[in-house]
This record gives sequence, C-alpha cells and structure tokens, in this order.
Amino acid sequence: MTWNMITGLVATLIGAAYGWSAWNLPRATFGNPTGHIVYPAILGALMTLLGLALVVKELLSKSPSKAKNSPKFGALTRHGKEIAIAIAASLCYALLFEPLGYVIATILYLGAVLFLVNGRVKVARTVIVAVAFSVGVYVLFSVLLGIQLPRMPILDI
Repeated sequence: MTWNMITGLVATLIGAAYGWSAWNLPRATFGNPTGHIVYPAILGALMTLLGLALVVKELLSKSPSKAKNSPKFGALTRHGKEIAIAIAASLCYALLFEPLGYVIATILYLGAVLFLVNGRVKVARTVIVAVAFSVGVYVLFSVLLGIQLPRMPILDI
C-alpha cells in the first residue's frame, strides 16, 4: 500500500464524516434554514470526491513500471518529512495558541514553517516576516477592527 492510497482513503473518510456532520448541523430558526450548512457540506463533498479520485488514480497506476517510483508505506520522502513537520508544527500551534497568546504562538509557528521552507539561508528574513506578520495582524484585528485575539499572558497583569 502506498502513501497516495493511504492519503486518499483517509481524505475520503474525513471528507465523508465532515460532510455528514455539516449536513446534520441544526437548522437556522430564521432566514435561510440551511444557508450556514451549504459551504461546509460542499467542502466535505469535495474532499470526499478528491480522496476517491486519488484512490482511483492509485489503483489505475498499478503497472509494474509505475509501482517502482511510488513511495511505499513507511518510506518518507523529503517532501513527506516536510509535510509531517508542518503538521506537527500546526498541532503545536493549536495547543500553544491560548496559553502563549496570538502574537507569540504565531511568531513561533510562522517562524518554524518559514524556516522549514527557506532553510538556514534566510534566517533574518524569516524572523522579520514572522514578527512583522504576527504583530501586524494582531494590530489590525485588535486595534482597527476591534476583534479580540488571545493576549499574551505577560500583558494580563
């Protein structure tokens, strides 16, 4: 079984579960009763269809010459490792978002992902972009739009 097959199967299952959950959301009591359900249901259906397309594509490419080039389960390529690191960074970001606040958590997350993409060559640019983006978005939402994001615990004195 290849990584593409596993990814297609997982995407199909997640898409179907997401679409089913979206469809079973409570109906609105005023306005369009299903208006808020349409977009999530479309996303679930698209994810299900794309997962199935990947599974079908992988099943159709089972010729011996193509099977040699397809990575087998357990063998991570360089891109597979980068994806795994990005997923781990995203999970850490989700866990650290509330305790550290938006600015610090986003600086760490964006810095990690940019470092993963850019490597050691552009460290100064990575740090500048991570800090400027995080602070800029915080100012935009908190000051200009009045939407509160989690504050840094240091400022909660």
